[in-house]
Amino acid sequence: MATTTDNVKEMRDNLAGELKSVIKEAETLLDDTHDHAEKKYNSAREKLKAALETAKTELPKATKKAVAHTKHAAHVTDEYVGDNPWKAVSVAAVIGLLAGLAIGRNK
Repeated sequence: MATTTDNVKEMRDNLAGELKSVIKEAETLLDDTHDHAEKKYNSAREKLKAALETAKTELPKATKKAVAHTKHAAHVTDEYVGDNPWKAVSVAAVIGLLAGLAIGRNK
């Protein structure tokens, strides 16, 4: 009977040791994945920060460029209409007529 009790105690101790080992490995795995996830998060955060900084510096440049192109287009259009007023009036009349016909057919 003593040998059976000794065997049970030995098995219990082995099982407890194995369980402690599994718990230790699980804790290590959790710590490792936490560090890895934190590194990925920090990396993504830094990339986003850099992209936002780039956007902040590039947006005023793009806005200036768009305004310059718009002013140039308005100036060219103004010159064309000033040089060719009847053509401009004719084009506007044709566009108005086509729009009127399209709206009239839908009703």
